[in-house]
Amino acid sequence: MNISDTSFVYKISVWIMRLSVLNLLWIFFSVAGLGVIGLFPATVAMFTVVRKWIRGETEIPLWRTFFASFKSNLWKANVLGYIVSLGGVLLYMDYIFIQNMSGNLYLISLLLLFMITFYYAMILFFIFPVYVHYDIKLMECLKYAFIIGASYPLRTLYMAFTIFVIYYVTASFPILFCFFSGSAGCWLVMRFAYVVFEQTQAKHRKELKTA
Repeated sequence: MNISDTSFVYKISVWIMRLSVLNLLWIFFSVAGLGVIGLFPATVAMFTVVRKWIRGETEIPLWRTFFASFKSNLWKANVLGYIVSLGGVLLYMDYIFIQNMSGNLYLISLLLLFMITFYYAMILFFIFPVYVHYDIKLMECLKYAFIIGASYPLRTLYMAFTIFVIYYVTASFPILFCFFSGSAGCWLVMRFAYVVFEQTQAKHRKELKTA
């Protein structure tokens, strides 16, 4: 094995360690908050760390950065998370209600629900990346997530496919679930979203120059 191969293996090992530790922190803080108050701020903290990694800040103190984000976003992240969760509950209730329909009304209602669910997925996949990337109010997070998602619908499909694959693989192997179920998906989603943010900002700067 030459030096370049050794360097590559080392880098891969480092990233595996980072993602596994981050995933354990995410699980620990989610469970410590009984899920009810721990899941969403832990998810925000995880996205905060991953965003810094993507921006090149790979040497940040992982525990300190995660805990600081968890603590500072404890209530705000929960409010945002439960607003989004409420949307999911309402969609599920609509689905149950539609099952009692029949004929053309059933087909039309199911099609409309599918379209609304797709738009909801846009918000769902972009909401946490938007939250940690932009310093804006909660309702603006929802608006930005929707606008960006609607502007890049294929990104939503990529994210959905990525999350499905990661969930399927990690659910099949419990040891992988413990170490990569959240962090791996978070890294890929944030990576997709960060590219979109950069493209959006570049487009905005270009429009300002031509205005």
